[in-house]
Amino acid sequence: MVQQLVNRHPALQPYLKDILVLEGCEQVRSSNSFRFFADGCPGIIFHQSVQGILLNDNPYPVTSIFLYGQTLKPVHIATTGRFRIVIFFLFPHAIRPLLGLKADELTDDCFDLGSLPTLSGLSLLEQLLHTDSVTDQVEVIASGLRRMLQLNHPEVDRELDYALRRIWTSRGDVSLSELQKTLRISERTFERRFEHYVGISPRLFARICRFQATLAQLKNRHYDKLSDLAFDNGYADQSHFIRTFREFTGFSPLKFHQHPDPFAENRALAY
Repeated sequence: MVQQLVNRHPALQPYLKDILVLEGCEQVRSSNSFRFFADGCPGIIFHQSVQGILLNDNPYPVTSIFLYGQTLKPVHIATTGRFRIVIFFLFPHAIRPLLGLKADELTDDCFDLGSLPTLSGLSLLEQLLHTDSVTDQVEVIASGLRRMLQLNHPEVDRELDYALRRIWTSRGDVSLSELQKTLRISERTFERRFEHYVGISPRLFARICRFQATLAQLKNRHYDKLSDLAFDNGYADQSHFIRTFREFTGFSPLKFHQHPDPFAENRALAY
């Protein structure tokens, strides 16, 4: 079962994009597999299952609740039997203001949130394990984020927010030098701010936005032939498009076209 929840927490609106719940109620030892591709967003994952979840090729189950940064490499999550996975999809710049961490230190990496303190005196993981309903678990995580927000007192970075929106709405097809000039900041300041708050460079973020636009078109079958995808999304040529697609997914667009993943979860930003 896939359930998408509405973000009902006004204080978190600038940082929390989406909440997704994945549940499998099978009593048998069935295998469940989910793939995620680069989407420009960090996030928080809480999971419960008898066997735990395996991340990529790591043979050891990952911690029960963790923050992940920008994911450039394709991510494969696998679990067995009955499970619940709650995912908080954050906006690209949310790691620093919400949790006080440097985003560039978490690119393609994770951070254990289990020991995060809560108002109840229990750790975040302890409080989550004391609740059974997914609604209560979502509220526990949201409350923990609101508390961290109060402790960090973040200021709104309107220049960064403007830049992120422009790059996303243009599907990555925007002049970064012109954007930098519009904001009246130096190229180095522009790069440094992105790396510090988003975790990657503006150029790489633009590449991910272009890839996401292409992936959405591919998933929705809005094309006559594969070469249309390269042309429609501003790639220099088809070989450049294929290289980029393989970089972010691990396989070619033709293979994706022939054998679409039943759950290739890419969460497009909704600015």
